[in-house]
Amino acid sequence: MVRDVFVTTGVSETVDVCLSSLVNPGEDFLTPSPDYPLYSAVLCKLGNRLNAYDLNEEDGWQPELADIERKITPKTRGIVIINPNNPTGALCSREMLEHIAELARRHNLIVFSDEIYDKLILDGTQHIAFAAVAPDVSCVTFGGMSKNYLVPGWRIGWGIVSGDAAAVKAYTEGVHRLLRARLCANHPE
Repeated sequence: MVRDVFVTTGVSETVDVCLSSLVNPGEDFLTPSPDYPLYSAVLCKLGNRLNAYDLNEEDGWQPELADIERKITPKTRGIVIINPNNPTGALCSREMLEHIAELARRHNLIVFSDEIYDKLILDGTQHIAFAAVAPDVSCVTFGGMSKNYLVPGWRIGWGIVSGDAAAVKAYTEGVHRLLRARLCANHPE
C-alpha cells in the first residue's frame, strides 16, 4: 500500500535523499554489480562502505541470491534493485522479486526499487513492480520523467513509499525533513 509520495529534482536527488535519510556512516546498503554508479557515489559521499552483490550473466543478469544473503550483515540497512537494470537492461522475474522480498522481511531491510526505465521495455516482456509483489515490505520505488517520457531537462523525479505504515513512518518523516531544507523545495507543507 502506498504510504507517501515525494517529488524531487530528478531521480538522482531521490536516491541521494533516500540514502541520506537512512544510512549512517559505517553502515551499508546492498547494490547490484554492475549498476548505475550513482548509488556507489552517494554511499561513498556519506561515508559508507560499498556492499555490491553480483548479477548472474548466465541467468539473464538476475540478482545472485546466494551472494546477497552472504553479504547481509548487522550493518546492512537495505537492498537496491534496478528493474529494468542499468546497464544490462535485464528485468527481474516475479520469482526473483519474491525471493528478494523474503530476504528483506527476514533481515528487516528496506528495498529501494529503481524503476525509472519501467516503460522502456522493447522485447514485449512485462515489467513487474517490486511493491506490487511485496506490498508489506518497506520499499521506496524510484521513478521520473527523463527516461520514460524523454524529457531529461524537466528534472522531475519521485519516490513512492510503500509497506507497513509503522515501519516506514519515521523514515518517511526523515525524508521530508531533508526535502524541506531545500530552497524552493517540492513538499506538501
